[in-house]
Amino acid sequence: MATIMKTSMKDQAYQVIKDKIFKQEYDFGDTINITSLSKELGISNTPIREALSRLEAEGLVELTLSTKVQVISFNSTLFNEISRSFFVQVYGAYGLCHAAGKLDYLTVLMDEALAEQQRAFDAGDPAAFIEKAIAFDRIFVVATGNQRMLKIYDGLAPMLYLLTRYNHQEHDDNRAQNLAQHKAIREAAAKGELEEVERLMMLHFDKHF
Repeated sequence: MATIMKTSMKDQAYQVIKDKIFKQEYDFGDTINITSLSKELGISNTPIREALSRLEAEGLVELTLSTKVQVISFNSTLFNEISRSFFVQVYGAYGLCHAAGKLDYLTVLMDEALAEQQRAFDAGDPAAFIEKAIAFDRIFVVATGNQRMLKIYDGLAPMLYLLTRYNHQEHDDNRAQNLAQHKAIREAAAKGELEEVERLMMLHFDKHF
């Protein structure tokens, strides 16, 4: 008989806080009050602190000099470091797909991801659009079939979500630009144009290359 494992309080607290960050209930730079959160969730401070330690390891929150816990605040240096890290991963994954003759498979995945992103854009749903935009970038790693690479990518994915939100959640023109960039990347990637894919991805991930 299968055993049902109960989710620990720290895991539940982790998911609650993470959801609050992603849904902007905690905005960039906001302080997370552990005492208030403890009362809200009806649990002790300990699992909340453990959850915050996990979120700090993922880069979503930071401990300030005054020992307060805050949602990260983006600046140009952090923005560029994160975006360039993802450029290296996604373009590197494309290079592996190119070398392994997986472009047809990758193209199928790109078309599916673009269709989902287009639907989210047409629906005017910023949160869903961000999710689908990230899914498009992820499929390059998926297409390699390398599970270790995918695990590393997924470990950084929360930061990519915040980066994407920071970059264009509030403006339709930014979302339209993101979608147009993905379509251009798809065309070049399907044709095996390594240099053009590199150029387009550099534009896509970082305007300051």
